[in-house]
Amino acid sequence: MVKNQEIPLLILDQKWHHLFSQDSKPKEVERLEQKLKKQLSGQGRLRQEIKELKGLKAKLMKNILVNMDEIGEHGQETKKLQEDHRLITEINGKLEDKEEELRKMEQEMEQDNSLLMVQTMEFCYRIMSSNEVEREHLASWIDQMREELKQKIVRKDAIDGKNREIYAYLHDIFGAQVLEAFDLKYEDEYKVE
Repeated sequence: MVKNQEIPLLILDQKWHHLFSQDSKPKEVERLEQKLKKQLSGQGRLRQEIKELKGLKAKLMKNILVNMDEIGEHGQETKKLQEDHRLITEINGKLEDKEEELRKMEQEMEQDNSLLMVQTMEFCYRIMSSNEVEREHLASWIDQMREELKQKIVRKDAIDGKNREIYAYLHDIFGAQVLEAFDLKYEDEYKVE
C-alpha cells in the first residue's frame, strides 16, 4: 500500500522535523537524513551540470546553424564546424551519463525516503504506544483520586455536621455565655463555621 504512494522528501518538510525533539532522532533516522541531504545536494549539482551542458549544446547548435554557409563546394565542413559537431557528440554522451546518474540518484533517494518514512512511523508509533500506556495509568490514578476525593468530601461533610451538632447541643445545655468563654479559650484549636 505504501509502495504506491508518492511521498514528498521528508527532510524538506518542517512538520517532519517537528516529530523529533532536539536529541530524540534514532540513529537510523539520523543516518538516512544525512544520506538524503547528501543526495539532495548531489541531485542539485547534477541538475546544474545538465542545465549547463544543454546550454552549451544549444550554443554550439546555434553556431553550426550560423556557420552552415562555410560548408565547401563538395559538402565538406570546415574545421570549426567539425569541431562543433565533435563537441556536440561529446556533450550528448555526457548528457546521457549525467541524466542516467540523476535517474539512479533519484531512485535511490526515493528508496531512502521510503525507508526514512518507515523508520519515522515505527519511532512515532513506539512513542504513541508508550504515551498510551502512561495515559491509561494516569487515567486510572485520576479515577482512583476522584473516588478517594469523593470519600474524603463525604467524611469532611460528616465531621462538619457532627461538630455543628455538638456545638448546638453545648449551646443548648450550657448557654451562650459559657460557650463564648470556651470559644475564646479554644479559638485557635476549634472554630465554628
